[in-house]
Amino acid sequence: PFSHLKVLNGLILMMKNYYFLATALPDLQIGTPPDISFKTFDFLLKMNLAPEDYQQSVVMRRYYDIQNIRFFWMEEEWDPRGYYNENELEEALLTQMGLPGYVYEYLEKYEHLEERLHNFPALVSAYFLNEIAAAEGFLREYLIFEREWRLVLAGFRAKKLGRDVVAELQFEDPYDEVVAQILAQKDAESYEPPTRYGDLKALFEEHYDAPLELYQAMCEYRFQKVETMYGIDVFSISRILAYMAQLIIVEKWLELDKKQGLQVVDEIVKEAS
Repeated sequence: PFSHLKVLNGLILMMKNYYFLATALPDLQIGTPPDISFKTFDFLLKMNLAPEDYQQSVVMRRYYDIQNIRFFWMEEEWDPRGYYNENELEEALLTQMGLPGYVYEYLEKYEHLEERLHNFPALVSAYFLNEIAAAEGFLREYLIFEREWRLVLAGFRAKKLGRDVVAELQFEDPYDEVVAQILAQKDAESYEPPTRYGDLKALFEEHYDAPLELYQAMCEYRFQKVETMYGIDVFSISRILAYMAQLIIVEKWLELDKKQGLQVVDEIVKEAS
């Protein structure tokens, strides 16, 4: 990658410019099959990104590694967007090498398969909290957003179904801003999300009884939010990571069918509760 200098608070920083990679990426649109597969996109990243920047893409993909751990235990279909393939992930679980420490702490705390599956939201929560704490820039903003909209959705759903939101969010930090805001409304008739997520209320109320439509609407919402995160430098690593997030959203949207709709929405909420 080419580099250019940027002055920030009197400091000169070296910024990587991924002009050739960025210009090679086709436009993405919700509901339209992308002209590039995730596998091809990852190949381009490996060929073009500096190692420390590629590692940021690995952190984003780690979410799907976490999901694939559960799929491995349940013998369900694998998500190819994880960084590890099936054999590599199985080896990482057996040898306790290759995955972050919080994964192995979770495995040590919950030794039996039934416990691990029941408490799986604890591992998803650990992923977000640990990776957010270590991330910077776009990656940090993206992970915070991905965590928070799931929490907001869990808040809406708990009210809709009359569930105990304290139990639903038992693995979350009660002093976290969004979590505390949800818990403070546990006895209210309805849930009002934080102002920055106010547009989710109308979306949820409009589509809740049609799970597939709700998931598709959430995909469109996330796609547009990611579009606003990377700033004006369209050749930066922020733009490349944003493209990756949007490509996954586009692929996920296309993979759904009506039968999967309710199941997918349920799984999203379970991860955040």
